[in-house]
Amino acid sequence: MRTVDSKVLISGATGWLGTESVARVLEGKFEGVTEQNLLLCSSDGRNLKLDSSNILPTVKLQTLSGDKGIKDLEGFLHLAFLTKDKSADYSFSDYVAKNIALISTACEIIERDKPKWVVVVSSGAIIDRNSLEVENNVVRNPYGFCKRIEEVLLADAARKVGANIVIGRLWGGTGLHMPIKRAYAISDFIETFKESGAIKITSGGDVMRRYCDAGDFMEVLVKSAIRGDNTTIDSGGPIIELGDLAELLISVTGTGSISRSSEPSAVDDYYPRGMGFEELARSVGVPLHDISEQVSRTLTSHKVNTVR
Repeated sequence: MRTVDSKVLISGATGWLGTESVARVLEGKFEGVTEQNLLLCSSDGRNLKLDSSNILPTVKLQTLSGDKGIKDLEGFLHLAFLTKDKSADYSFSDYVAKNIALISTACEIIERDKPKWVVVVSSGAIIDRNSLEVENNVVRNPYGFCKRIEEVLLADAARKVGANIVIGRLWGGTGLHMPIKRAYAISDFIETFKESGAIKITSGGDVMRRYCDAGDFMEVLVKSAIRGDNTTIDSGGPIIELGDLAELLISVTGTGSISRSSEPSAVDDYYPRGMGFEELARSVGVPLHDISEQVSRTLTSHKVNTVR
């Protein structure tokens, strides 16, 4: 039974997906979940700044471990994780150890405070494109390996306390709050475009991807969890070749050029199959942004003007 004091905990609240989730809460997308319900955590306790008028306080995730507990914890969005691009900043053992520590803290909170529902964001990286057995490629793919461990351990913790859990695997994301990181193809395109007015594609073969607006992604997962679902779902979105994505970006901005390698290479079609995410979105009433809208929103996050 929900009470007026019920809390929804978001770890990793100042990251990309945390910011997207909080923004959807403030837009009133989740029935019964308001700013007053939120307990926001970050690794360093810095505030979450959505814009100049929306600055929300956070606490350090580590302060929530121990015996004190969180009273009336209704939901838990666990998003705290050292992402793939951060793996280069640590030794292999340190990277794994830090992520395992975050996973352990999340499991402790679930088992101690017994939320009614849990949302975890995983990644398509758990499926290694070379062998499809990420557990056998831990050194080459520590991010995917740690994400797979997170899926298993948090699902076990949720089952122990009778909480339902929704695990969403994000393969390709876009959106208003997307961080500027060259590790993301679309972000690299945009930043290269900002610097030179040109986009260079290094692959001569087709590179096929699917992109989903990260805010849409989080809204679908949370609404599914609140409904009581137990599911693991891959993100969806339209299939697009990177050359077509670059052309769309140019068309939206109204300027720029594209060059591409003439060297032949194999097709790279690393994207989720099936329409399960689209079906889930329809069932919880979330309209998804199409790829043109996704590009426009991502350009906004990178402070690039678009043609009106």
